[in-house]
Amino acid sequence: MKIIGIDPGSHRVGYAILSFPEGQRRNPSLLGYGTIEVAPKTPSPDNLLQIRRELQAILAEHKPEWAAVEELFFVQNTTTGMKVSESRGVILLTLGENQIPMVSLTATQIKKGISAKGNATKKEVRAAIQMILGFKDLKGHDDSWDAIACAFVGRSLVGSTPSQIH
Repeated sequence: MKIIGIDPGSHRVGYAILSFPEGQRRNPSLLGYGTIEVAPKTPSPDNLLQIRRELQAILAEHKPEWAAVEELFFVQNTTTGMKVSESRGVILLTLGENQIPMVSLTATQIKKGISAKGNATKKEVRAAIQMILGFKDLKGHDDSWDAIACAFVGRSLVGSTPSQIH
């Protein structure tokens, strides 16, 4: 089973594709990960169209059976929160257009599911991913590592078939 994990952001969207052995929730293979990078000053809707195009290409290449998407966590900056919300909306729309069922996870669920600590630091999340997947070094941005954790935890929280996702 293939799952895409997605960590939405206003100008950086982390993604990761994990493949799990049939009927299992452990021992995944990492098929790909990275970030969709949008220049910070790119105006709307150009920024959203870029996210959609690049996500479409990732979905076409990897053909995931379902998705795990991190929910929004609002901080004090409302402007940033609105931009992340727009990005997440485009992500959900793109998944829907491709008929990919999804589960939505909070940051606390992801941190707890990957590291057993709901308040884990970025460093602790990265260390847990390295241990679980057997990587010595993860390259790239921490948004992509968050997407790996999101995919892993998303798979562990749902049944073995996409039809069981609500």
